[in-house]
Amino acid sequence: MFALTACQPPSDKATSSEAQSTTIQSTQPVAEAKTPKELTKALVELSEETLKERLICSKLNDTINEIDNKNEIEDIHAVQHQLTACLPVANNAEILEWLAEYQAMYTRFLSVDSDIDNSAFYDLMSSIEQGKKVSVTQLKAVNPHVRYLVSLIMSRSDVSVRYLGEGDYEFHHDLTAMADTFSPYLPEDQAAFVQRMAQDNQGIFWFDAAIAFSFEELVERTVFWEDFMHHYPQSIFYNDANVLFNSYRYLLFFGSENTQWTDEEMREFYDLDNEQLMVQLTQRSDSKLAKNVQNFLIFMDQSDTERLKRYPIPDKDENGREIDERNITPYQLHKALDLSSPWTDTQNRNCLNGIICVDDNAQ
Repeated sequence: MFALTACQPPSDKATSSEAQSTTIQSTQPVAEAKTPKELTKALVELSEETLKERLICSKLNDTINEIDNKNEIEDIHAVQHQLTACLPVANNAEILEWLAEYQAMYTRFLSVDSDIDNSAFYDLMSSIEQGKKVSVTQLKAVNPHVRYLVSLIMSRSDVSVRYLGEGDYEFHHDLTAMADTFSPYLPEDQAAFVQRMAQDNQGIFWFDAAIAFSFEELVERTVFWEDFMHHYPQSIFYNDANVLFNSYRYLLFFGSENTQWTDEEMREFYDLDNEQLMVQLTQRSDSKLAKNVQNFLIFMDQSDTERLKRYPIPDKDENGREIDERNITPYQLHKALDLSSPWTDTQNRNCLNGIICVDDNAQ
């Protein structure tokens, strides 16, 4: 088993000052023209340059969408150069469209044919991830595209390998570099969103069905996304921030298959520091999270009799499944917090990989 995510080569980061400098240079002949003839010539040259730029930018969507796993890194560098020219003069809708296409481009660039030899791929990725020397035999056992991606790793082209557990590897890159390409040209809320996504998704989320980061970080992420929604209620990313908030909040209380913060009866925290963090959350003002935590702590203190009186157990749950003894406490906690799992058939937004969320069926 293996998974692949985008890879980001070293980008030419265009700052706002650089963009302004380019504009000044291009309009300088107009400002310095001293005669009508010189002015006419400068305007013609400026118009030709502007038209050329607009033509390049109008074709940028096609250029990005044509790149797949048959291309090389130089083709991506060419896209980056085009973005450097086009982002300063684009409107917000165009920038967001390019951002989505740019992220999808890397997924295609790193995709591997389905007929790959899993054992050979695993052996090669394992060696790279552990810093071992890769042999010619290992390289010959994988397809040319994998060999090419490995060559990028060896040449330090901002491509790396990381282990996800259960024999699952992925090619990876610096998400911050991608966010830095676009964020200077985005409104405050959108820039904050993509930068935070780059930070959180730089590391893995799951590892062998366990949460791959600490409880403290889980609390911090949950708080961030609740605050984001309070600060930017009109943001185009508000709904995706809510998806993230609901996901992190759910994990705070229920953990995952291989990550539990409390004992099975949900009466004691395994780590007293985690309990203290939860108590601190109850002090947040105007916060859904604070109210949830308050109810959670009350639930932890209730006896079996109190829980059963408040949250009686039916023969079957809402999905028609029988509730066995192991599932009684989680069922009652769902009722106490009035929370449902964010990972349902109706929730198809994937926010755990790139710098923007995408529909699962678009992956």
